[in-house]
Amino acid sequence: MFFGNDLFLLGWTAVLALLSYGLKIKRPETVLGRQEERTPLLFAVIGFLPIFWFVAMGPIRSDVFQYLTGFDNLKTTVGDVFRTWDFNKHGQGFTILQVLIKDFFGNSRSAFRIVIALIQSIPLVLIYRKYSEDYAFSIFLFVCMGLYDGWMMNGLRQFVAVCIIFAATPLLLKRKYVPTLIVIFIAFTIHQSAIMMFPVIFMVMFKPWSKKSLFLMTAFSVVLYFYVENSNMISEEILATDNGSNPLRILITAFPLILAFIARKKIEEDNNVLINVCVNMSFLTSLIYLIATLTSGIMTGRLPIYTNLYNLILIPYLCNKVFDKDKSQLIKLGFCVFYLAYFFI
Repeated sequence: MFFGNDLFLLGWTAVLALLSYGLKIKRPETVLGRQEERTPLLFAVIGFLPIFWFVAMGPIRSDVFQYLTGFDNLKTTVGDVFRTWDFNKHGQGFTILQVLIKDFFGNSRSAFRIVIALIQSIPLVLIYRKYSEDYAFSIFLFVCMGLYDGWMMNGLRQFVAVCIIFAATPLLLKRKYVPTLIVIFIAFTIHQSAIMMFPVIFMVMFKPWSKKSLFLMTAFSVVLYFYVENSNMISEEILATDNGSNPLRILITAFPLILAFIARKKIEEDNNVLINVCVNMSFLTSLIYLIATLTSGIMTGRLPIYTNLYNLILIPYLCNKVFDKDKSQLIKLGFCVFYLAYFFI
């Protein structure tokens, strides 16, 4: 079922992309020691503003009502959380965040939604503006792939953890592992699924398609498979109705990975640390979705969002930097048609 704001956002991001191309607003900027062209920050903020507005102020849908009810009923304090801290409990960091919102803004549901939407939106705007070859195209894909509704509202608490880690991308690219691990730990207190990223940040730093990279990611996938198969984190009743993740998701996420494999020689020549990380993240996304298809869509199917966000940097790079102009336009059109079809399915 589509809502009016879904279709509006789809149209808005399409217009945003056309304006970006037509007005030629990109400006020179140094990114990771390379001279690139990037979208101005003001344009990036304005472009994402309707998404933020609908998440923060739009109709209550998906899991938002449950989180608002939990916020309304919250009676604890920050001191209570720390005194009873238990790493086996879920989301204690998120509880602290809720308490702080209450302390500053009272029992305002609007304040809760706005703060959460800001925590989610700011890293997306800043990271895509800085690292994407085509910011408007990345945001268009963000809407087409259902990430706006499926995560900013449906998987609200987990996506807060995802965006906190995503914000640490500059630290990861500079191989500042200690502060990156601290950020992941903070995200872990928000949502325990963030624990997956502790090994991931080391695996993705190897060159794509190298023996070390393939071995480590395959080993990670095998361990994850057996962990899910033998986990008791989900009740038998839920697992009985869990048929695994939709196989279509593998195809959706593998599309850019296949192109990256075809262009692997060009990517190797470019030796861009950002793109190397993005290709490895894309590979992991497909592997995790494969495991989710074979095991639990409920448990494993929610993990790829940590790595899938990097596909929205990889795709514009593949369209803009790898192939000649005619092929690039055809490939970009193919991505648009492919993900638009996914949006309407």
